[in-house]
Amino acid sequence: MKVFRTLVINLILLLFVFIIGEGICRFVGIPYKTHWIPNENSFGQFDPDLGWSYIPNKSTIHEVGSGKIKKPVHFDRNGIRVPRSGFQFDSSKPSVLFIGGSITMGHGLSYDESFVGKFDAFEEIPYQVVNLGVQGYGSDQALLALKRHLPKFNTKVVVYTFFEHHLRRNGIYDRRQLISGAKFLGTKPLLALDSKKELYIARKPMLYKDYDYTHSWLLDLYRMKVGSMLGTFPPLPRELTKSIIQEMKKISNENGAHFVILNWRWNDDYNTEFLNDLDVDTIDTMENAPPGWGEMVILGGVHPDTQASDHAARLLLKYFRKKSLLVQ
Repeated sequence: MKVFRTLVINLILLLFVFIIGEGICRFVGIPYKTHWIPNENSFGQFDPDLGWSYIPNKSTIHEVGSGKIKKPVHFDRNGIRVPRSGFQFDSSKPSVLFIGGSITMGHGLSYDESFVGKFDAFEEIPYQVVNLGVQGYGSDQALLALKRHLPKFNTKVVVYTFFEHHLRRNGIYDRRQLISGAKFLGTKPLLALDSKKELYIARKPMLYKDYDYTHSWLLDLYRMKVGSMLGTFPPLPRELTKSIIQEMKKISNENGAHFVILNWRWNDDYNTEFLNDLDVDTIDTMENAPPGWGEMVILGGVHPDTQASDHAARLLLKYFRKKSLLVQ
């Protein structure tokens, strides 16, 4: 009886310490204190399936680097980035769909400066070019966006731009854990593999006003700090990512579309060898990269400038020629 009473007292004390710790975390704002709001929030909206997407029929200015770069962005009735205001797609026209994150979207670039826009400008291209890239997306959200939009087009080719950041994005539910101090529109979907190694949606997106009262900030802080020390955070789910990409290819092929990966690497330190395990054509941006390739970024970050976009577009054109994809 005495042992039981001691155990109960210890559990009550532990619970009391936990409640105090949780209260301190929320009062101080650890680990989710807001310091800045990404500019893309101004033309984005919470999406209950994708986490976030672009506002339909929106035209505005995208500011990067505290206003150092200002570029126009336009979106059609489906929230897809387009060359100009009022532009609408022809659903019957043979199309090539680009999926991915901010590199695909053309972060910090006008439509014409992005690699998708430059590819679109080649006279040889017989397709309608559709840019489904959205800032912050990982492979998981790119897959879900493909599922949503693929039936809307007469799709002949799907190009997925893989970037190493997609790995860590695929393994987390709350993007704030990767970008400290930022206020986003909501959480993202989290995909997982079941016992049969099949994909399923483990968690659906939530607005932060709902999510922040359903989980512990203290436990999140513990996972992040301890996981960082142990090298397990952020998680890098390679098997999950491979399954997601395989699903992209499967869906594309089932709809009569060719599927290819544009593997965006800035240098040889970007270890993406796991992609070699996939039965998928891959274009490596390091192929015949021009001098100074690793420096062709916007404001010293990871997003390509116009020169880098031109190189990627030409690599794609070369691939399309090689695969006889320019004939319709």
